[in-house]
Amino acid sequence: MRVLDDTVIKEMESTLQRYYRKIEELQSKRKALETVEKNADDIRRILLDVNQLIPSNGTVANYNLIVAESSGRVYDTTAQAYNEFSRSVEKFERELVTLLQKKIKLKMQIMQLEASLEGIGFALNLLDPLDRTICEQYYGVKRKSNLQIGLSLNMDEKSIRYRKKIINQKLSEYLKVRR
Repeated sequence: MRVLDDTVIKEMESTLQRYYRKIEELQSKRKALETVEKNADDIRRILLDVNQLIPSNGTVANYNLIVAESSGRVYDTTAQAYNEFSRSVEKFERELVTLLQKKIKLKMQIMQLEASLEGIGFALNLLDPLDRTICEQYYGVKRKSNLQIGLSLNMDEKSIRYRKKIINQKLSEYLKVRR
């Protein structure tokens, strides 16, 4: 293994920090997508239930005619109720469209994040589990010190520092980082 200079080590460390921030962002976007999908499904179910309650076309035409003839003022209580019902259904439909657009946007962002993480994720998977754990704990969003990592893994702080150097060397070779 070649010895790395400080610029390569700093570049590798910054790459790993970005990787773990993106992992966190990816998890939050997946959670947001899950919420959007649930809300869209709820609205779809409501709209399906509503479709079973809508009066026949002949009746709807009469309601619309009464509303149109009275210049938007509804005197027939049944027509008025139907008019309000129609507006609320339209509101649900607009909300569903908004949610579906948001779902598409989130899926695109998730795909871009996954693509940007692919190479580094593959390289990290080539490391042994202990080295991956050290990476997660040191470079992850909730950064731990060498001492904290050593205590959690029952290892000496110097061993953690040494393993981090080895990890950086391995990853720079896997990812073809040049000096």
